[in-house]
Amino acid sequence: MPNMAASQHPRASISVPVRNAAPWLAECLDSVLAQSERDFEVLAVDDGSDDGSAEILQHYALEHSRLRVLHTPPADRGIVAALNLALAQAAAPILVRMDADDRMHPDRVAKQCAVLDADPSLLGVASRAAAFPQEQLRDGMRAYLDWQNGLLTPEENARERFIESPILHPSVALRTDVVRERLGGWRDRGWPEDWDLFLRAMGCGLRIGRIPEVLVEWRLHPAQLTRQHPRYAESALLAARASFLADHLATHVEPGRPIQILGAGPVGKALIKALTACGATIEGLTDVDPRKVGGVVRGGGHAWRVTAISQLRARSLRPFALSAVAGAPARAGVRAELASWGWREGLDFVVAA
Repeated sequence: MPNMAASQHPRASISVPVRNAAPWLAECLDSVLAQSERDFEVLAVDDGSDDGSAEILQHYALEHSRLRVLHTPPADRGIVAALNLALAQAAAPILVRMDADDRMHPDRVAKQCAVLDADPSLLGVASRAAAFPQEQLRDGMRAYLDWQNGLLTPEENARERFIESPILHPSVALRTDVVRERLGGWRDRGWPEDWDLFLRAMGCGLRIGRIPEVLVEWRLHPAQLTRQHPRYAESALLAARASFLADHLATHVEPGRPIQILGAGPVGKALIKALTACGATIEGLTDVDPRKVGGVVRGGGHAWRVTAISQLRARSLRPFALSAVAGAPARAGVRAELASWGWREGLDFVVAA
């Protein structure tokens, strides 16, 4: 591909944080630089690499003037700092996320920019993603990809946002000024920085859609952050879910309306304790299993009784329910049951697992 400089006002800025990605970096950059959309810049942020990544970046920068190499300062390193440095330097109205170990389809940037140009109501647009190599694809990761690949509309993404991040971070393109000025960029709260951004965005009504095509190939390997860093551990995911759910309950549930957790299994028990620690007042738990009904869940000086789901339906004051039954079939069953009662998702219940 010829060495073409980015224009002064490019259509897209591609953000690529790099930390010890030498085995995959050239393949990633080749896919980025081979985009059919030619009006873009690449902001590769070296986040203190010591494995030869910096030398690879320097080589590509000499060969491709549209690629700029940025460096996080030693006192401020990590994925959040790298993302925010690229955000601050981005010259384009559209910021395309990319990870240094992944690959993108040649038409990715063109297609995502076209969607955002056509729909000003969108903050961003993701794409479907495929994982590789197949031998690294575990059942949990396969289920996650199948789930988020099936969410196509902004409404579906927003509806599912408390379960897990409905957007795969390196698959999304976002409006630079909105992320920079309205959301304040990425934050380090001890949980996934991408889910935090999407929860904040969707919580204030910003919309993210998805192109129903695989435009990103997500590389799985033992050294990736999602497997290694404590911010992506189950305990961190629970902390994020509880924090944002507590805020949602405080602003969307009328004062005095009781709140119930649907599901008294391990997920429900963990969620009620985490929500209470975040300041939410949860009345109790509801379950269909007669062996659990009548039991008491204790934690943090609190005690919550488990009641039968039939009692939930019969109450004169309709509670607000949080479904904490994990797995796609279980979620579908809860939605169907509550809908048959005339309960409305978002107004009478949300799915949180």
